[in-house]
Amino acid sequence: MRDTLQPVRHAVVVLVRDGDDMLFIERAKTDSYPGYWSAVTGAMEPGESQIQACVREAAEEVGLAVKPVRKLYESITRRAHFLLHWWECELVGPRNVTPQQSEVGAWQWLKPADAAQLPLMFSDTRRFLREVYPLLNGT
Repeated sequence: MRDTLQPVRHAVVVLVRDGDDMLFIERAKTDSYPGYWSAVTGAMEPGESQIQACVREAAEEVGLAVKPVRKLYESITRRAHFLLHWWECELVGPRNVTPQQSEVGAWQWLKPADAAQLPLMFSDTRRFLREVYPLLNGT
């Protein structure tokens, strides 16, 4: 149930893929929910498309160039603050992560099944990795 009557904001979940691996980041100590592991995420800016938001967030948070390939899923955060648009994005440049230190504490390239085992993760991310993503990819 929502805390307030504020309109739901839109955000993207950027699943950066390089072959069979995906990039997962640990939120920095100074960020909201420090220590939580997730894909690159971020709120959409006014007038910005989901594709534009994916490209911008990947560049800002981890310094990577990506190409959004397909929208995989939508979910709403636990307290209904954000409607999340989950996008699979291909890495189109070097795999060298340059984290924005105020948002990213650590990162790992992992297979999605392995990422689902990370110790501290949002429940919707863990559910996506364990239940939704395998159905989308026939695994």
